[in-house]
Amino acid sequence: MTAKPLHIALLAGETSGDLLGAPLLAALRERLPDARFSGVGGAAMQAAGLTSLIDMNRLAVMGLVEVLRHLPDILAAQKSLLAHWADDLPDVFIGIDAPDFNLRIARALHARGVNTVHYVSPSLWAWKEKRIHKIRRCIDLMLCLFPFETAVYDKHGVPAVCVGHPLRDRLQPVAASDARAALALPQDAPILGIFPGSRRGEIRRLLPVFLQTYERLKADNPALHAVLSLRHPPDAASASLLARLPDLHQLDADSAALMSASDALLLASGTITLEAALLARPMVVAYRVHPVSAAIARALRLLKINRFSLPNLLAGADIVPECMQEECNPPRLAAELTPLLANAPAAAAQRAALAAVAAQLPANVSARAAEAIIAQFCLNEVRTTP
Repeated sequence: MTAKPLHIALLAGETSGDLLGAPLLAALRERLPDARFSGVGGAAMQAAGLTSLIDMNRLAVMGLVEVLRHLPDILAAQKSLLAHWADDLPDVFIGIDAPDFNLRIARALHARGVNTVHYVSPSLWAWKEKRIHKIRRCIDLMLCLFPFETAVYDKHGVPAVCVGHPLRDRLQPVAASDARAALALPQDAPILGIFPGSRRGEIRRLLPVFLQTYERLKADNPALHAVLSLRHPPDAASASLLARLPDLHQLDADSAALMSASDALLLASGTITLEAALLARPMVVAYRVHPVSAAIARALRLLKINRFSLPNLLAGADIVPECMQEECNPPRLAAELTPLLANAPAAAAQRAALAAVAAQLPANVSARAAEAIIAQFCLNEVRTTP
């Protein structure tokens, strides 16, 4: 009899999942040094030791209409992954966020006896709580990022652990003056940080609006500068607008450095808002989905909440402005950002509220997640094969 190396599969469908998966994979490797890891991930997970089987960007699609447009390729990716794992069955499958895709993979692998984990609870508290029944049939352990998420799993008998969010451990506050010096930005000018999202569809919908907002703010305050974080090339219209906007710095730098250098932030909704909260940077959060997706969600009353940004959800209060769909327009965004850039009392109030949000999140997150997985499936036990 010989020891059989553990095979752990991980699947991240977008950049935020890649950033969650990388430290988890590193924590698992530290505790299970003989394990091997396959699946889907970006640069961070691959650097941590993942053998990635397909390009992660094939799965980075959001919105009802957008998913339909890319459905053939998404289904082809699913078929390819399941065919690979049929020949090389993992001991554990860990789906990282992207529940629509990952739960389908989990269901197929669970039927073959694979232990299944989902890391990042779907927003059952926000919409479609009935999804818990689907989850219960295919997920053996749910890893939640936030304390308020475990209640629905406890209610339905699904093992769930709140491990916190890895950003809590990774981010270290940096003084604005130090961040600006490192990025060669002016020390005395007000600076707006612009973050239009990581998906191509988000950038296509939000970047023109965000740039027009900066243009409006710049007209009122000629001293204003901006830093832009852009993961994919802009379309032609946005590129033309970028070329004519003065004092806008498109920098290939870590988002935390860009945020630390900024007086206020204009952000797409998502994990990036938690990063901003942990750095206590005043912000306005905005989002747009395809108009048809928005109309369907409204007609079917899919949303159960009045807040959508993570800082507000964690605070249980409206501590940062949210501008969704039709409200995501340059005049409204500029009006919300003006007092934050002027360092008015609104900015100080936000910073204090965001610091309180950060204080409630646990530390050592990836270690907690790895230990929960190992304990749930007794992975430290020696497995043997003839």
